[in-house]
Amino acid sequence: MVAVARHPSTKDQIVRAASHVLQRDGVANLSIRAVATEAGVNLALVHYHFHSRDGLLLAVLEDLNAELLARQRGLYDRPDASLADKWRQAVDYYRRDLESGYVRILLELAAHGYANAQMAERVRAAMRGWQDLLHDVISEALPRFGIGVVGADELTSMLISFWYGMEMRHLLDVPESEGHLWRTLDTVGKLIQHIEQGRR
Repeated sequence: MVAVARHPSTKDQIVRAASHVLQRDGVANLSIRAVATEAGVNLALVHYHFHSRDGLLLAVLEDLNAELLARQRGLYDRPDASLADKWRQAVDYYRRDLESGYVRILLELAAHGYANAQMAERVRAAMRGWQDLLHDVISEALPRFGIGVVGADELTSMLISFWYGMEMRHLLDVPESEGHLWRTLDTVGKLIQHIEQGRR
């Protein structure tokens, strides 16, 4: 039996088009008309599926976030890789997410949430998914490494706060010679590897 390729629904097509427009133009310049043109659909169809510009923005955020969070969970669920290797793969994923525009979309929508309570709640929910994933990974790793001086809650908070700060600085094109961001990520990977090797 030959599998038939599933064509994306009109709604999915619009969400993908909106993501492209966001990457190209940013939140401030995104219009429903521009998205309809990018998707090759009637303007009324965008209104029908999403009702408003904010509804469309939220759909883009949640679509991208669900896809990337599932990817990340798959990475950390691999029993055949060390935590240091998983960290390095996560850093490679981050490079891709910078290039794809996901990081820009997330932080632009977060800024949009400063004046929009619904957007702020949905962005917090998206960020909470990443925080919960990291908390799970850290909660499992700390006792395995014999680390009791810091708890999973605090270490998760530190890592999340560093990561979003790093994303903001990368989006502002802070040079590596000033920010040392990639070097810091590499050093964390080496630290995890050192701890893992010491526990063998």
